[in-house]
Amino acid sequence: MPDYQSFVATPFTPNIGATLHGLDLSQPLSDLAQTELKDALARFEVIFFRDQVLTPAQQVAFTRSFGQVNEVKAFFPRVESQPEIEVVESTAERPAANNNWHSDITWQANPPIGTSLYAQVIPASGGDTVWASMTTAYEALPADFKAYLETLSAMHTWEVTGWTEYLLRQDATGEQLQAARAKYPPVTHPVVRVHPVTGKKILYVNPTFTTHIHGLPRTQSDALLAQLFGLITAPEVQARFCWQPHSLAVWDNRSTQHYAVADFYPQHRKLHRVTFTADPAF
Repeated sequence: MPDYQSFVATPFTPNIGATLHGLDLSQPLSDLAQTELKDALARFEVIFFRDQVLTPAQQVAFTRSFGQVNEVKAFFPRVESQPEIEVVESTAERPAANNNWHSDITWQANPPIGTSLYAQVIPASGGDTVWASMTTAYEALPADFKAYLETLSAMHTWEVTGWTEYLLRQDATGEQLQAARAKYPPVTHPVVRVHPVTGKKILYVNPTFTTHIHGLPRTQSDALLAQLFGLITAPEVQARFCWQPHSLAVWDNRSTQHYAVADFYPQHRKLHRVTFTADPAF
């Protein structure tokens, strides 16, 4: 365990996650604290904080400790006073939990390196989020299989999700959809990537945005992707976080995938999301 000077890190599971104690995230952080936070995020892949009372501006300021906070990259509604923040919300009238495994916005050539998610409205029960370590998933594979995967690349696109239908509901003329297609065409990523901080290899495909592996017939591609997607479901690679008021999670979007458990309908769940970037992400 690293001996951090600015906070105490308690491992959440043996393979992924840590809860950090001893910081007030509403206050400006020292250079040392920010350096140690970046190290903890890379090391543990997702870090959790409890009892942090934050304004939208304070969440954005804290998130800048990890990277650049620029234009929102996805299609969620934004906080009007703080447009860097996306509102991830589910209600009885509009259930919209992201109950699918994914890494955020891998359909961009330079996807976000991480995300902070802050609790606003939490169900009385349910509504957990689960993260999976794609470092741990990769490391468990046989050596010859790893070597084969490192020769492959795969296509990622947002158009296989519900965003196509969402944009058509927003604008029946299709102009918003066409603009999104022009701005965000499909991209190709290696199936195995190397984390720029830890140097560890990462399995970089996800069920929500990865459509096929280049150079393989569709049936073989589908079978291989199904095998790789199945690795996410092993409890040994997972950390399941129970949200409480004033909880905040920050995850490394390069080395993890996550799943929002949709077991709380018709209760209300609302969180504020801020993504952060680096150029390049890898």
